[in-house]
Amino acid sequence: MLIQRALTPLIRFTAALERRLALPGDDDTLRRRRVVAFYAGLAGVNTAALFAALYFIGGAPLLGWLYVLTVVVSGATLGYLVLRPRAYTACVLITTVYVTIHPWVVGLASGGFQSGLLPMLWALVGVAGSLLLIGARPALFHAALYVVMALASVLLDPWAATNRPDLPQNLRLTLSAISALVPGMMVLFISLFLFQQVERARQQADRLLRNILPGPIADQLKQRPITIADSHDEVTVLFADIVGFTKMSSHAAPAHIVSLLNAIFSDFDELADRHGLEKIKTIGDAYMVVGGLTQPRPDHTAAVVAFAVDMLAVIGRHHGPNGEPIGLRIGINTGPIVAGVIGRRRLIYDLWGDTVNTASRMESFGLENRIQVTPAVVARLNGHYHFEPRGPIDIKGKGMMTTYLLRPE
Repeated sequence: MLIQRALTPLIRFTAALERRLALPGDDDTLRRRRVVAFYAGLAGVNTAALFAALYFIGGAPLLGWLYVLTVVVSGATLGYLVLRPRAYTACVLITTVYVTIHPWVVGLASGGFQSGLLPMLWALVGVAGSLLLIGARPALFHAALYVVMALASVLLDPWAATNRPDLPQNLRLTLSAISALVPGMMVLFISLFLFQQVERARQQADRLLRNILPGPIADQLKQRPITIADSHDEVTVLFADIVGFTKMSSHAAPAHIVSLLNAIFSDFDELADRHGLEKIKTIGDAYMVVGGLTQPRPDHTAAVVAFAVDMLAVIGRHHGPNGEPIGLRIGINTGPIVAGVIGRRRLIYDLWGDTVNTASRMESFGLENRIQVTPAVVARLNGHYHFEPRGPIDIKGKGMMTTYLLRPE
């Protein structure tokens, strides 16, 4: 509780900073990158100020002024970033280029590689920071710049060794320890934070894909982004349609209609999960579900019929815009189908075949609040449910058919 209270001002400041730096159209990852860039720059300013003070105290004013220059450059870019968030890329680029070059200059001014102060390790922050904050292409430029500065430092190292400042041993150890630990920790913390954001975005995308496609199909598409098409010898397909929904919706506010449909279909989604079925799609006020598709099971027909019975119970809890009861027609058929993913930009997982068409006809030629099935469904259930024959009736595209209605309990 005390820790939470202590962190509250920091959390509020970070939230305000994120709002200040964010631009319209930024995704969550980019918004947080901007905040990370600000805090990384702030940490760099404070560290540079500490180094400047230590070098002035140790009697090396040239090195002290070099770090004062860092405070000025980094502080100016941070201030400009806050005033002009659109300049984010330019500010990060200026800072990371400076950070890639500056440590090598400090290294030469402090006596080169033989000084043991390790300032060149800070140059890695510039390379890594450009990669993590603005992308791979700038990072390649920084990497090339890093190599150039390293080679130049090697060539100038004999000259630098002859101009090595005389610093107290304790100060040398302190400066070396800071240079050995802090740059690596900065890169590590920035990387972990951004990795967390990327992982969160990946999980959100994965959840979205699984909401669009059945789980096994989503996994298959991620592993092998090829055409997905499968045939299934026997599944059970259900179509349900709200009776008179078009007339009902013409006399109600759009928001009310959308809210009502969302409530009904959300209840149906929960039922589908409970019965282990796959929701395929909704079309207007129609709902389609299938059993025995991605996870073969011998009782898929019974599971779909049980789901249909629960649908009728659920629809009775909802009412139309004027309080009127809502009716539902349900049709079921079982048999072979072909299933696959179509589309490139907006993926759709769909089913095709006579089994699907007949299930749709069972719904459209059905009766309100009744479940109409084909003889194949009755035969598949083997007496587990009681049906009463209806017909023969003229089914569009099928001709005269004897269908069956599930007998109410």
